[in-house]
Amino acid sequence: MRKYILYALCFVAIALFAVGCYDDEGNYDYHEVNMVDVVIPQMSVRMPKDKAVEVSIVPKISQTLEQMEDNLAFQWRRLKENAEIGSDRFSDYEDYSVGKECKITIEPEQATGVGLMLIVSNKKDGTTWYQFGKVSIIKPFNPCWFVLQEKDEKGVLGVIEGNPEAYSISSDVFKMETGGSFPLEGKPLAVAARRQYGGYNPVPPLYEIYMYPALMLVTNQALSLFTPSTLQPKYKSDQILFEPYQQGKVPNIEYYKMTRSGELIVNDGKAYFSYMDGYCLPFTVKMDDELPSLSAYGSYGQGMLFFDVENHRFLYGSTYSINDYNRFSNKSKAVRNGTTPWSDDVRPKELHTFNESSDNAFDPDNIDPSLQIKDMVTGGNYGYYTYAIATRQGEKALTVFKFNSDEEPECAAKYENIQLPAEVDLVNAKFAASHAYAANIIFMTSGNKLYRINLDRALVTELYAYSADPSAQISCLKFKDSESVGDEDEDDEEMVKYKDSLGMCLGLGINTGDKGVVVEIQLTIAGDVSRAANGICVYENPDQPIGKIVDITYNYELE
Repeated sequence: MRKYILYALCFVAIALFAVGCYDDEGNYDYHEVNMVDVVIPQMSVRMPKDKAVEVSIVPKISQTLEQMEDNLAFQWRRLKENAEIGSDRFSDYEDYSVGKECKITIEPEQATGVGLMLIVSNKKDGTTWYQFGKVSIIKPFNPCWFVLQEKDEKGVLGVIEGNPEAYSISSDVFKMETGGSFPLEGKPLAVAARRQYGGYNPVPPLYEIYMYPALMLVTNQALSLFTPSTLQPKYKSDQILFEPYQQGKVPNIEYYKMTRSGELIVNDGKAYFSYMDGYCLPFTVKMDDELPSLSAYGSYGQGMLFFDVENHRFLYGSTYSINDYNRFSNKSKAVRNGTTPWSDDVRPKELHTFNESSDNAFDPDNIDPSLQIKDMVTGGNYGYYTYAIATRQGEKALTVFKFNSDEEPECAAKYENIQLPAEVDLVNAKFAASHAYAANIIFMTSGNKLYRINLDRALVTELYAYSADPSAQISCLKFKDSESVGDEDEDDEEMVKYKDSLGMCLGLGINTGDKGVVVEIQLTIAGDVSRAANGICVYENPDQPIGKIVDITYNYELE
C-alpha cells in the first residue's frame, strides 16, 4: 500500500511542477550572449645573430553585440621552458603580460619558438575565451632551400628558410648577409648541399676524417665550397681545380654532380673525381691509363657508375671506405696541409669495365650508340639501385638500365620502350629518385608537369601540374634528402619520422614568364602526392621575387 501512496505523491508533484511552468511562461528575461572571436596572427622571426628582436602580437577581435573593446580584459600567458610548444594544458603556461598587445623579445641565437596563451574576459559577465598562438623561430639556412638563379649570365643565390607553415624568402642571400654579390664568375651550373660532407662513421682515434656541413656552388668558370650557415668560403676554385690554374687557364666546367660517394667534375673534357672524404680534392679519372670521356655519373651501395660516351659503355669504380684511409685520405690531407704539392698522379681515380656474366640483363660494354644517357639516379632498397636513363632522338620513350650492387647480377634489368605522354619534351626532361622507395620508381619533370614512372609496369602517371602558368618550365627537381630512408635503430622516433619525410619530399624549381617559384611536394610511400595539409606548398613572395632558377638544393643540419 505504501508503494502506491508514493506513486500518487510523485504524480501530484509532477502536475504541480507543470502548472508552475505554465504559470511562469513568458515571465523570464531572455537576452543574447555577446560572443567573442579571437584570432592570433601567425608570427615568425628569423633567428637574430647579434641583436635581440622584439615581436609585437596584436590579436584580431570580433564581437557579436559590442562594437568597442572596453568591455574586454586581456591576459597573456607564456609557455614554460620545459613545456612543449602546442600544449593546451593551462598549467604549462605562466602569466606574462596584460593588455591586447603582447611584446616578445627574441634573443640572439635563440633557436626555439615561444608558445602563448591568450585569455580574453568579458568584464560585464565574467565570460572567458581562450586562444593559443606562437612565435616561430626560423633558423638561418637551417633548414632551407638554396635557390641558384641566373641573371645576365651570372649567378645569384636565393634562400627559402623555414617550412610551409612559416617561411621567409630572400632572392639574393649574399647581398642580404654580406652586402656583396655572388662570389663566382661565370654562368651558374649547379648547387649542392650535404649535412655530412666527409667520410662515414669514423672510429677515433684511429681515423681522423672530416665531417661537416657543406655547400658547393658551381659555374662554368669556377666552383667553391662554403659553410652553409655563414656563407664563408672554405675552399675556393683555385684550391680545388689545381690543374687549369697551374696552367694559367680559366676553368671550363661542363658537368658537376655530388653523391654520397664523391663528386665528379668534367672540366674542358677531362674528368676529375673527389672522394667524399671531406678534403674536396679532385684527382684525374683514368681507365687503363686512358682518360675516358664521361657524360654521366651515379653511386649505389659500395659502387660508383660512370658512362663512357665515346665507347658507349658503362664503367664502375669502388667507393671510399675506412680501409682506404691510409692510402687515400692521408694523401689528400697532406695536400691540404701543404706538406705535399698537388698532383693528379697522387690519387687518380681508376675505373674498370664490368665482369662478363651470362646472367646480365644487358651488356654494359656495348650500349646502343643511338641511345643518349640523360642521367643516373639512385633509389630503392636503401640506395642499392642505380637507374641509367636513356633516350633516342625523336622518340617519346625511355630505356632504363638498372644496376644492383646488393646482389648478382649487377646489371640487373633493362626496361625498354616506356612510352611517354605526347606533351613530354625529353630534351629538357629532368629525373630523380630516392632511397626511400623500395619499388622501381623514378620521377620525371617536363614542361610544367611532374610524373611518376613505375618501371615494372611501364606506367607513367602525372602527379602534379603548375596550373598558374601552363607555359612554365620545371628546370630542376630534387628530394630534400634522397638518401634518407629512416633508421630502425635510431633512438629518436621523431628523428626517424623526420628523415623519412625528407626522402619523400620533392622540391621543384619552376620558371614562369616573369619569375621563378619553388614548389615543395610531400609524397606518400606509394609515390603519390600526399593529401595532408601542406602536401603541396608554393614558395613565393612578391617583395622578394625569385629570378630564373638554374638549380636548387636542401640544407639541414641536425644538432
